Amino acid sequence: MSPDTLQPVPVTLEEILSATTELPVLPQVAVKIFEEMRSPNITAARMAEFIKKDPVLATAVLRVANSALYGARGRINDLAFAIARVGLSQIRNLLLALVLRSQMSDPQVYGCEGAPLMEHGLATAFGAGLVADVAAVDSGQAFMCGLLHDFGKLALIKALREREGVTTPCLPDDLAKVVDQLHAEAGEMLCRKWELPEAVALVARYHHEPDGAPEDAATIVATVSFADALSHRLGLGRPQDAEMNLLEHPAGRMLGIGEAKVKEIEEHLPGLFGMARSALFV
Repeated sequence: MSPDTLQPVPVTLEEILSATTELPVLPQVAVKIFEEMRSPNITAARMAEFIKKDPVLATAVLRVANSALYGARGRINDLAFAIARVGLSQIRNLLLALVLRSQMSDPQVYGCEGAPLMEHGLATAFGAGLVADVAAVDSGQAFMCGLLHDFGKLALIKALREREGVTTPCLPDDLAKVVDQLHAEAGEMLCRKWELPEAVALVARYHHEPDGAPEDAATIVATVSFADALSHRLGLGRPQDAEMNLLEHPAGRMLGIGEAKVKEIEEHLPGLFGMARSALFV
């Protein structure tokens, strides 16, 4: 991309996204996972029948169930037993992480940002699961919202790389700033395009301004917002911001999280994230 071919950096979300040939789409396997989980008759055995059709997913489920993440209480080789050990909701979330990471980390499409964003999403997901205990929200929902909270960045990165003809591994600073400024709005739009649960869309939109979220979504938004801040403070998938004061974070105040609980989560999250990354992203 030469200076002569540079176009002005777009300033509206609509202008940016209109430049891309196609927005990121939810992989078909992920769509099927959601469809299966919506069934009122879902069981570990039924989910096992679905998963065994994909050897990569089946191998991943067994690897996760036998990992240190779930205590490795005796080797399991049966998919239904593996799913029962991990739990149906968590299996859905972990498979979603695996599928999205495999299809949305392509450096030709997402440059140097794709893989780190997925790792940050995974760290935030596990952090949200830990914070959920304090916030009294469903940990499975918190995990999924944490996993997808920054997906607006992927849509913007893809569109900007196409529009500006970026060939370098990472976006130039001016384009990276556009991504930071607009990713929350883009994330909400992408979640609605994918027909994901309302909570996921609202978390994507308000995770940087939790006190602006609709009242009925305020707690789940604050949960993920605080987990996002934790991940940044600890440098999990993103550059570390060790100076961040979590006790002054708006989401922390909304949830009433005290210093002792912050310290406890900070001690547990890096190990949990490390085990999950080893089990999933091999």
